[in-house]
Amino acid sequence: MTAPRFPDLPTEPPTFEIVGTETRDGVLIRDIRLAPPPGGDAAGPIEAYLVEPEVLDARTSRPALLFAHWFDSEAPNGNRTEYLDEATDWARRHRAAAILPQLTFPWAGDPSGSAGDAERIVAEVTRLRRCLDLVLARPAVDAARLAVVGHDFGAMHASLLATVDRRPAAYVLVAAVPRWGDWFLPFWPIAEDRIDYLRAMRPLDPIEHVGATTSVRDDSGVIKPAVEGGRGGRVAPARFLFQLGRHDFYIAPMTGREFARAAGDAAELKAYDAEHDMTLPEIVADRTAFLERELRAD
Repeated sequence: MTAPRFPDLPTEPPTFEIVGTETRDGVLIRDIRLAPPPGGDAAGPIEAYLVEPEVLDARTSRPALLFAHWFDSEAPNGNRTEYLDEATDWARRHRAAAILPQLTFPWAGDPSGSAGDAERIVAEVTRLRRCLDLVLARPAVDAARLAVVGHDFGAMHASLLATVDRRPAAYVLVAAVPRWGDWFLPFWPIAEDRIDYLRAMRPLDPIEHVGATTSVRDDSGVIKPAVEGGRGGRVAPARFLFQLGRHDFYIAPMTGREFARAAGDAAELKAYDAEHDMTLPEIVADRTAFLERELRAD
């Protein structure tokens, strides 16, 4: 089992172009395009929303958030708009800076095999890291008050930040499964042997990245780092909230429990009378309360 290599990134935040703006009750929503990570990226520039208060007192520190959306090709919010209302609320009530990138895998191409899928997951996580670089560089943002919210595939990609990046202090993972094969093998025609695929993808499986250590055992029994590059190390400072739907057709309760249990004492697990879209008001209320506590949002 070979540990995936994540690229080293520049220390300066990415440049971006503003292609549109909208204001909502004192909140400025910018539609932006970030420069892709260095070294080339087949997905091109990163489309994102950058959400902040229109007027900002740079003398007062504030939190920052990254929101990673779900995958549903038929849902109107199966894209970066999913969390736009929540991000706007955070900017209005807590002066937060929020970034909401458009994800690309598997939105822009189907899973096809472990080699290509692993490469695209590494690229997606690298794009999320550049989004963190940008939002942390916004005026008055406190780097210790950074959180990530992800739903479905967005949560799975975002969970890898816990070991690859380690800057976020809190994660909310909504309706996510612990392994890429849990989604890709049942729903896409992958010709690769199932066991070979699962073995090859294991170093990138979200469940390998939410626990207290970042190592996995290879085929010969040797313990090795789960990832190479990035920041590596332990996840201990981060806190996790897992949110699951009791009526989710795709995720069995035991699957969600397994994922949350891997995060140990740093995790909370909450289940709701919801389906995979997870749209109930109490779901939003619970994650807002969790994030307000963890980010010390007044």
